[in-house]
Order: sequence, then structure tokens, then C-alpha cells
Amino acid sequence: MARQTKDQEKAFEFLRRKFDAQETFSKKEFLKATNFKEKSFDTYFSKQFSGLLKEIGLDQFRVSGVFRQFRTWKRFSQNVVSQKRKFVRQYVMASYGNVVIFEFYLPLRNELWLRETLDAVFFRDSVRLRLIGVPAEELAAMEDVVRSDGNDLNESICDFVSEKFGGYSITLVNGRFRANELKTRTEVMAATTHEPYLIDETTAVVKFIVPCTSNGPESVEAEAEMIRVLFNHLFVQSILELVNGEDEIWVLESGIRYRLQKHCARD
Repeated sequence: MARQTKDQEKAFEFLRRKFDAQETFSKKEFLKATNFKEKSFDTYFSKQFSGLLKEIGLDQFRVSGVFRQFRTWKRFSQNVVSQKRKFVRQYVMASYGNVVIFEFYLPLRNELWLRETLDAVFFRDSVRLRLIGVPAEELAAMEDVVRSDGNDLNESICDFVSEKFGGYSITLVNGRFRANELKTRTEVMAATTHEPYLIDETTAVVKFIVPCTSNGPESVEAEAEMIRVLFNHLFVQSILELVNGEDEIWVLESGIRYRLQKHCARD
């Protein structure tokens, strides 16, 4: 056991040196640095060390950035030597030439209700209920995009929503707003009302990024239009029903086209 531990320490020192220098090495070089028996080394290589390595050529390896988590012998021995773990996941890049991006702008005081409303439409039954309110002609226009092939159209649309609207992100920004028409300082000071002229407010910005996967200009635009219609009925209308007391709610669309929607409260 002592001999095995010593060889593991040598393996650790070798990997640390190669990581610090970002040098490549072969499996044979690694074996030589450890003094493991070849058969034992093959076992340790596949069960313990391979998860820390990135293969960059024929029998050429580099120590992955994940090694930063185990740069002391204590961490290495506890997390690498003791058991097999998959430290590095493999990634395949997907590139989308067309995306539709939506951004909500709402005062932070609505964030709790905003999250609850948005999360509600991440459930299939909630989406089905929302689809009841979509005009028949808008639903019919979606059929070519989802290619339902005889399946229930609403279920095919739910599958489309599942693919496109997987999540959102929220950022908070600080801003200052004028609450009335432009006035002079004297007019503001002389005002008899208690309503503020300038308002400091934190705004929650909710962003959705939706890729288009269709090919050809016409099919891309049809898919993008379906995304816009669904976003309006599933998200925008949900928010407008919930949020009261706001003068304006902004929705910014970018990507394939750029458009700002201002939903203004009626007096």
C-alpha cells in the first residue's frame, strides 16, 4: 500500500508539473514518471487519471483545467485516487445563425410575481390553458411550422414550446426616471403635489434567447413569427394580467429583427 501511495504521489507531481507548464505528454512518459507496473498503470489511467486529461492527438495528452480543483496532494488523494469520477464532460458546439431575443423591463418590486408567472408556463398543463386563448387563425398558421402530421396540434405546439422556451435569465439594473413632463427646477420646487419628479428605481430585466433551427429565409421567418406569437400569449399577456399600477411595461425584441413594444396603461 505504501508503494502504491508513493506511485500515486509521483503521478500527482507529474500531472501538476505538466499542468503548470501546459506541456503535452504521451502515456509512456506518464508511466515512466510514476514507476507503476504497466498493467496497473493501465487500470489507474482509465479509472482515475483519464478524467483529468484532454487528448489532443495520437497518444498526446494535456492536463485539463479541471485539475485546478485538485492541485494539492490532499485533494488529489481524496477525490481522484479514492474512486473513479468523470471530471470533464465532452461538449459539441452548435451554432445558430438566427435567434430571437426578448427582454422584459419591470420594476424590481414585481420580481416575485414575475418569477411565479413565468415559471407557471413551464408546465405543460399551463401551456395548454394559455393556448385556449390564442385566436384560431394564429394556431392554424403554426401547423406548417410544427408539422403535426395528424397529431393533436396543441400537443405539437407544446412540444415546440418545450424545445424553444427552456429558461430565462434575470439581471438587475439601477436607473433614474422622470415621472412627469419636462419641467424647470423652479416648477418642480413650486409643485404642490407630493408626487416625485425624479424616481430612483431598480429594474428587473428578464431575457429569453430562442434559436431558430429552420432552413431557408421563408421557413426561418415562419418559425420566428410563431415564436413571437407564443411568447406574446404565454409570457407577455400573463405579465400584463398580473402586474397592475405600472405606467409602462417594455419588451425589447432583437436578433432577426429589432422592435420595442411599450405596453402603456390606459387612464
